[in-house]
Amino acid sequence: MFIKTDINKLKNAGEIDKLIQLLKHRRPQVREDALIALSEISPKKDNVIEHMRSALADKNINVRTRAALVFARMGDESVSDNLIEIITHGSLNEQIELLRILPHFYSNKNEKLTQIFVIALNDKKPTIQIEAIKSIGEMEMETMAFYLTDFANSSVTKFRLETVITLGRIKNPIGVDVLIGALTDSNPDVRKSAEESLRKIGTDRALAALEDAPFMLIVKSMNESVAKRLTTVTNIGKQKKELGLPLLHKACYDEYKNIRIEAIKSIGMLKNSSSISVLIELLSDKYYDVRIEAITSLSKFNNMTALNALKNAMNDANTNVKIEAKKAYAALCSRMDINYREDA
Repeated sequence: MFIKTDINKLKNAGEIDKLIQLLKHRRPQVREDALIALSEISPKKDNVIEHMRSALADKNINVRTRAALVFARMGDESVSDNLIEIITHGSLNEQIELLRILPHFYSNKNEKLTQIFVIALNDKKPTIQIEAIKSIGEMEMETMAFYLTDFANSSVTKFRLETVITLGRIKNPIGVDVLIGALTDSNPDVRKSAEESLRKIGTDRALAALEDAPFMLIVKSMNESVAKRLTTVTNIGKQKKELGLPLLHKACYDEYKNIRIEAIKSIGMLKNSSSISVLIELLSDKYYDVRIEAITSLSKFNNMTALNALKNAMNDANTNVKIEAKKAYAALCSRMDINYREDA
């Protein structure tokens, strides 16, 4: 019976032919160990690679997975579908191994990688999500910026920190507003990393946020006491300070309900369409009065996205929210000259 030490002896002796024969051994573990041994001593010999490739169709899933990871280390794009299978159904260790392999052996131009990373970011395991964020940064995948922005407001500090670091590495201007908001994060490491990332992106808007003295005073106020933050959020709206919009978006995720409510009110005063997605997210806030304020602000946008959000809010579990949503929906329908039905 072959054991791993026997295979190591064959590997050290360079017994390629014997290792190839073991790829057909009845025991899956032997086939897997032989595959690994071959990949370590003869990864560039075409005839050996073809024998190894047969393992991609092995009847045992562990052997197939190992084969896919072996070829991934060669940067073989033909195993992309196998890698998608691993990130979808693989074990935690296999998923992590794959995510750590990608930055070293694949180009960020590979379209299949986007699919792999999207699946990983939507995984229920935080470890996989964070590993994906790190790998995206290592690969400088600019196209992934849109998928990362939601993590910048996570309740978990690690997510926020890795996200702002990665946004700086991929240098997509779409991340600038999120990073400006992160200048007021509750965690000092996140704030510091946000500043560093803005400098790395280096666009006029990114640098202006750091070099504009009046704006930095607003940022400083947003990092002080609850009362100071509340006043600052209110003033941004009253004084129509458009440059403070990213700070309002960040404030919508503040731990204090009153700050979230005032941020929503100020967003309603500025009426910038970039705020709609934030307001829609707040329709799921645990406090009904926050949800009502989000409805009020959404009703100020003559926009089908806002209208549909209000329609959905009419199904809220809270009666008061339902009533406000219904009134706001009817008013917006009228303003947009859309026929309103009572049973809509």
